[in-house]
Amino acid sequence: MDMTRRTLLGAAAIAAAATSSSLGATSSLAATALPDKESFDFHGVFLNAAYAHPLHRAVRQAGNDFLLARADKDVRRAWPRDNPRNDAVAKFASLVKANPDDIAVVPATMEGENHVVNALGLSDKAGVVTDVYHYDASLALYGEWAKRGVPVTCLRQKDNRIPLEDVERAITPNIKLVAISHIASDTGHQYDLKAMCDIAHRKGALVYADIVQSAGAVPLDLPASGVDFACSGGYKWLMGEFGAAFLYVRPDRVKDLKQTAIGWRSLASNNSHSWPFDPPGPALGDWTVKDNAVGRFEVSTPSWVSLAMLAKSIDIVQGIGVENIMAHRKPLIARLREELPKRGFSPMTAPENNGPTITFAYQDAAKKLGPVLEAANIKVTLGANRMRVSPSVYNDMGDIEALLRTLPKA
Repeated sequence: MDMTRRTLLGAAAIAAAATSSSLGATSSLAATALPDKESFDFHGVFLNAAYAHPLHRAVRQAGNDFLLARADKDVRRAWPRDNPRNDAVAKFASLVKANPDDIAVVPATMEGENHVVNALGLSDKAGVVTDVYHYDASLALYGEWAKRGVPVTCLRQKDNRIPLEDVERAITPNIKLVAISHIASDTGHQYDLKAMCDIAHRKGALVYADIVQSAGAVPLDLPASGVDFACSGGYKWLMGEFGAAFLYVRPDRVKDLKQTAIGWRSLASNNSHSWPFDPPGPALGDWTVKDNAVGRFEVSTPSWVSLAMLAKSIDIVQGIGVENIMAHRKPLIARLREELPKRGFSPMTAPENNGPTITFAYQDAAKKLGPVLEAANIKVTLGANRMRVSPSVYNDMGDIEALLRTLPKA
């Protein structure tokens, strides 16, 4: 397949990306063609961005600039209240077409899902539908709720898909939540999120979507989809660092959520009545809680440095354009789908999916393929009996051909 076509980043978009961080410009980003190998410093062939995306040099520089400011340049700054949080949230909100007030910062995707589940009031009359493609730790989460008497239905795949009609049948009157991965981590299975939400809402259920494999990888319009809750960490297709995630809450759902955690980030006001010159009042003080996603779920000090890096990395994603990223990887994934079944690799990702990964079943994959891939300095995700490949903006057809040369011929 002809890979001479390259997607150019607009110079104006890159110039904006280079200057829009709340910390100021970090390093100048010149107009760049895909594949962009020059902006990343790893060695070998890395086809594993779905596990953890390598750091762009400008993202790493944003982290360095933040730490330098903390240590020396701006040591007297009121860091807990004057920080990169709002900048990063605004940029993520723009990426998913949401209002920044509807997004809370939490430490990780699973933290966000736990927050939502705890706030919903699950019971023996308010259960969950999920599926085998949801994140494995999420399945353990719902398994623990099932031990407490909450009805939990976990749907199995059919022909590498979870049919929406199966989801609809599973949403009985005692189901309160449908919990899914929008794009499955293990296989790349992709839901039509709006269709899913339409079905669930028609039957009286809410929808939580793990979007860690879709935010930055495919176009998202969370309000238009109707999804009630969605969460994504920053270190995969948002190209940022560990330690911060974005939890979206549909604004009309906030009033129905229990307040299960609280901290200084949750408060709209907090007044003391115990110190000299304080007005009279209760010893506990008085306070108000923000009536939005932040008030429900943003509890304490997040990783400011991770947010500084995310503000820069989301600039880069937006500058390239999610559609351009998709177009770049499409022929790379298509080449694997065409060639590997001839060698005994069985696709586990349905062909209509347009996500960033493709997975193949292969018996004893880790045992048989791990040593040869390591020797060739090629990184993919290997399970006991499957292989996942996830190319990004720095990969080209040469990387795919290097993988094919290394894998068994038959």
